Amino acid sequence: MANMDGRDLSLDLIEEIFSRVPAKSIARFRSTSKQWNALLKSVSFAKKHSANAPKEESLFIMLMDSRVFILKVNLHGIYDGCDPSAKVGHQFNLKDPRSSEVDSQVDIRNVFHCDGLFLCTTMDNRLVVWNPCLGETNWIKPRESYKKTDCYALGYDNDRSYKILRVDRQYSVLTTKNEYEVYDLTSNSWRVLGVATDWVLPKHFRGICVNGNAFWVAARRSFGYFLQSFDFSTEMFQSQSFPHPFPFGNPSLSVVGEEQLCLLGTNSSPYGRSDNFKVWVATSVGTGLSWRNSIAASNRKSKYKSYYVYNFFQGMSFLADELNNVIVYLSLDNILRIVGNNYHTQVENLGGGSIQSCSVLMNYVPSLAQISNKVNSLPGGSEREAPSTST
Repeated sequence: MANMDGRDLSLDLIEEIFSRVPAKSIARFRSTSKQWNALLKSVSFAKKHSANAPKEESLFIMLMDSRVFILKVNLHGIYDGCDPSAKVGHQFNLKDPRSSEVDSQVDIRNVFHCDGLFLCTTMDNRLVVWNPCLGETNWIKPRESYKKTDCYALGYDNDRSYKILRVDRQYSVLTTKNEYEVYDLTSNSWRVLGVATDWVLPKHFRGICVNGNAFWVAARRSFGYFLQSFDFSTEMFQSQSFPHPFPFGNPSLSVVGEEQLCLLGTNSSPYGRSDNFKVWVATSVGTGLSWRNSIAASNRKSKYKSYYVYNFFQGMSFLADELNNVIVYLSLDNILRIVGNNYHTQVENLGGGSIQSCSVLMNYVPSLAQISNKVNSLPGGSEREAPSTST
C-alpha cells in the first residue's frame, strides 16, 4: 500500500489524481515536497486540471474596507417564508512586498476578476495580478505611470495567454481621448495600441470579464449608453447591442458563473422611483450578442423603492441568481438587498460585521490559473515585480 505522502506513487499518477481534485483543495498539497510544489505550479498541470477537475461552485466575493472577502449568502426558501441570511466569511490576504512587516496588507481600490485571477488597483496607484487560491502575485510596473482615473481589465486570448488592458481616460467638456495599451503576462511587456475618441467609459460603471473578453457599459455624447467589448485575441474594441427593444434605463453588467454576460435595467429616470427591474442573459458572445429574458422583479409595494435607481445609476455591482429568481446587490448604504418578483428584503447586519465601505460584489470561481510563465519567486512566497517595457 502506498504511503500517505505519495512517495510510492509515480509522478504521472500523482498528476492524474490531483488533476481531478478541486482547485481550492490543491494549495495545501504544495507544501508536501518541492517536487509536488513544482508539479502543481506548472502550466501543463494547470491545463490538465482545467480539463479534468469538477466544476467549482461560484462564490460571492465582496471588496469591503479595501479588503477582499467571501460573502456567504443563503437564499434557500425565501419565497416560502424563510428569511435569507448573509455573513462575511474568509478574508483573502494580499501581502505588501514593500513592507517588512509579516502581516502588512495592501489597501485595494478596485478589483477585476477573470478565470480565478484578481486584477487589483491599490490606493497608492499600484497594479497587481493575484491568484488567491495559490497565494501568488505578480506586481506590474507601469510603462510610464498609473493614474487613479485609469480603467483596467484582465482577460486572455485564444492561446489562454493572460493580458491586461489599460485605458487612460482623458475627458473634458469638448474632447474625449482614451489612450489604451496592453500588458502581456507571458512576455512581461506593455504595448501601446491606439487612441479612441468617440466613446467614454463612465467611472461609475464596472467592467466584467466573460470567456476571456472584457465588457463595459459605455457612452457616446449623441448616442447614449451602449455595450462596449474588448477582444484580447484581436486586441480590438467592438460595439455590442443591447437587447431589442431595451426600454429600461440605467444599465448595469454582471456575469453568471464566468460564462454568461448579464445585463440589468430599471424602468425610471435616474432620481425617480422604480417599480421594476429586468435582467437579460446573453446566449452568445460572438460578433453579435443574442439575449434571453431572465429575471423580472416588481416592487410596487416595497417601502425601499427610493433606493433602487439611485444605487444602480451610481454603478453598484449586482449578482443575478436565476435559481431563486432574485437580484442581490449591496446598496450605497452598505446594506445587502435582495429583490425578486414582488419580493424585497434586506440584510443589515452581515453576521455581526460592521461594513464601513463596500463597492464591489461579484462571482469568483477558484482556479489554478498561472499568472505568468516568467514570474520569479522570492523567499517567503512573494513575487518580484514584473519589468516595465517601453514601446
